[in-house]
Amino acid sequence: MAIIKGSELFIFGGIRIGDDNLQGTVYNDQMYGYSGNDTLNGGGGNDYLDGGDGNDQLFGGSGEDILFGWYGNDLLNGGDQNDRLYGEGGNDSLYGGAGDDYLDGGDGINYMYGGSGNDTYIVSSLSYYNNDIVIENANEGIDTVRANVDYTLGANVENLQLIGLTVRGTGNQLNNSITGNEANNILFGDNGDDTLRGASGNDNLDGWNGNDQLFGDAGNDVLLGYFGTDYLNGGDGDDALYGEADSDNLSGDLGNDYLDGGDGNDNLYGDLYGQSGNDQLVGGAGNDYLEGQGGNDTLTGGSGLDSFKFYYRADAGIDTIQDFNVSEDTIYFSSPFGSGLAWGTLSSDCFVIGSQASDYDDRFIYNNSTGILSFDYDGAGGMAQFQFAQLSPGLAFSATNIFVTPAG
Repeated sequence: MAIIKGSELFIFGGIRIGDDNLQGTVYNDQMYGYSGNDTLNGGGGNDYLDGGDGNDQLFGGSGEDILFGWYGNDLLNGGDQNDRLYGEGGNDSLYGGAGDDYLDGGDGINYMYGGSGNDTYIVSSLSYYNNDIVIENANEGIDTVRANVDYTLGANVENLQLIGLTVRGTGNQLNNSITGNEANNILFGDNGDDTLRGASGNDNLDGWNGNDQLFGDAGNDVLLGYFGTDYLNGGDGDDALYGEADSDNLSGDLGNDYLDGGDGNDNLYGDLYGQSGNDQLVGGAGNDYLEGQGGNDTLTGGSGLDSFKFYYRADAGIDTIQDFNVSEDTIYFSSPFGSGLAWGTLSSDCFVIGSQASDYDDRFIYNNSTGILSFDYDGAGGMAQFQFAQLSPGLAFSATNIFVTPAG
């Protein structure tokens, strides 16, 4: 390793001044320009270049280099390999070159161009409000901006990570990945097939155009899919999920959630298996699939041919179907092991209207007076029936409205 220092002219107790031109070796060099407008060229090896004061020009050359511009308006060029460039003070120009580079302009109005490779840019509060410029060309890798201020991705940059207490993040025309932080974030995907993650906080996620994936994660979140076939997952907390247009998949996950599929043929799942939130699922227009899972859920199919899924489970709860239409809708029931029920549309012999089973074949009981829908494992045997759904009373409900599926 070579340690190469600038001018040996000392003034004011050892501060070096002078405009230096330093050339590195093929080894791993450390180069210090100190004061003055210096030019440092690392050459070969993995080098450390420190411009110091002045308007400096730093060239990493080949190897994985670390470049610090420090004070002044500096030019930093990483060259080949995976380099780390820090502009620090001043209005700097950073060029990553080839490789997966890390570019941090620091203070001032900075110009950052990563070049080819998967590059990472740091946009800070001071630099952002002075109009930092991040440049990427098409097909030059998957690039990421990490911002601690509200930020909108520029052209050809794919990913955005909010750091600190930044609130807003906005995508572009590409397929973006936008990740929030501990703040209450507002994330907007714009165009493209985007992935939005709220992380901590009570977040608002809007996919907009494209087939998007939205994850609320922790907190009480609001997720809107809008256009395209979207997947929405509320995560922890009491979340509100809106599929809006097209055919979407919505999962409330943990908490007491509200799910609204909107237009299209949607699939709505209130909870994960084993969880018991009291959720509200609204199918909206289209042929929707609603599955409350655990808890006492409220299900509204809306218009269209809707399907409501139930399980024979201790934690299933009692779900209320607000608008069951006997001419359009179907209840799918996962038969327990050993029940003897045939899969498919329920046989009329296994259905009865009343308050209890009248023979051993009666497994499903609809109480026309109360709207209670129950299942009895052994019909008129010794096992007690249990209610799994609440329908409206007085429906022309029959065996044809029930479809038996394998145990699950």
